[in-house]
Amino acid sequence: MKRLTTAFVLALFIATTAAASRVLIAAGETSVTGAGTAGFPSGTVFNGVTLTSSQFGKGVVLNPDGSATGDFYNVLDGSTAVGPQTITVTGLVSSGSLNANGSVTFGGNCSLDMGDGTRPSSLPFSVTATSQGLTLVIGTTTLPTQTVIAGGIDIR
Repeated sequence: MKRLTTAFVLALFIATTAAASRVLIAAGETSVTGAGTAGFPSGTVFNGVTLTSSQFGKGVVLNPDGSATGDFYNVLDGSTAVGPQTITVTGLVSSGSLNANGSVTFGGNCSLDMGDGTRPSSLPFSVTATSQGLTLVIGTTTLPTQTVIAGGIDIR
């Protein structure tokens, strides 16, 4: 399953990079693309799942007026007392901004699949990304920063 997820994330990265290279970015717009794997700090827990690592993919264009378009995908790998568990966050980006420190923040609504057989739920999400990592907020829960291990995040 992990190989399939990694293949999907890499395919998403290739598709978004190709699309971004074909689209002329207008003055003032910021593009955020990237895919890779990241690690969570020890002791990170979300909804009873101890998280260790993740795979991510994103292709987003931020407009100067605060609107944005794009997709965000994050697979959170972890475990419970029962065994391994994978949580999938699939987001449709609708707003975003370039921050003074060079990071970007974008968000919208996401589908959260806890990977435990329950129905996916729809929640607001936001991401603050730098070239070194990303901080994901799902609903009202802010996860610790996922530090990029392989791959990358490009902000232009």
